[in-house]
Amino acid sequence: MATNVDVFGRALWDWARGGSVPEMIERDDGYFESGAGAPVYLAPLKEWPAAERQAMRYVRGRVVDVGCGAGRVALHLQRRGLAVVGLDRSAFALRAAKLLGVQSLWRASLDDLVGRLEDFDSVVLFGNNFGLFESPERARALLTSWAERAKPGTRIFAESTNAYGGAAPAIDRAYYRRNLANGRSPGEVRLRYRYEDLVSPWFTWLFVSRSEMRAIVHGTGWRIARVLGEHPSEPYVAVLEKL
Repeated sequence: MATNVDVFGRALWDWARGGSVPEMIERDDGYFESGAGAPVYLAPLKEWPAAERQAMRYVRGRVVDVGCGAGRVALHLQRRGLAVVGLDRSAFALRAAKLLGVQSLWRASLDDLVGRLEDFDSVVLFGNNFGLFESPERARALLTSWAERAKPGTRIFAESTNAYGGAAPAIDRAYYRRNLANGRSPGEVRLRYRYEDLVSPWFTWLFVSRSEMRAIVHGTGWRIARVLGEHPSEPYVAVLEKL
């Protein structure tokens, strides 16, 4: 079994070419669950979470789709006529996005974006991609750095899911209680992907409640203009604006 490879990127590449085998998610305490697979990561707008669909009316200007994956968000915005860049660390994800029609793609990380943020009016973090920050501390540090470079009025569309309601992928009450006992944020989850015979390195993903999102954003140079989402147990999008 191959390890230390770009497992999720490989899955995206296969799905973009018609594959249908879903990824598996393994948690660091031995829990497994089947991932969302192609039906979610290649979904058209009408099948997106309600909060993402609502957020589309507020996206404007030049856009960067952070953690773009196979490009479902970038493709929709591109079809609307917006200038959009799909950003991802995964070469396989970018190959998938290019195959599906995304025109502008960067291979880069959250840290790399700091020096280019002034080029954008909207920063999209859909697919629970606020989790890319990994921890509340790193989220605050990066948001502060982004605010130093962003233009006034720049918007960040930060999607997450409340870890307490049992709706966040690979999070349950026992796990977030264990996090609390170990001095970690309740919604920090240590995961790795499995796909066919491939196993990824371990990584940390962050889920936060709406109140936790407000606490993280406070004092970073951003304000929460609105929070979109119909039900507390579903993913929500916090629309952050540069002060």
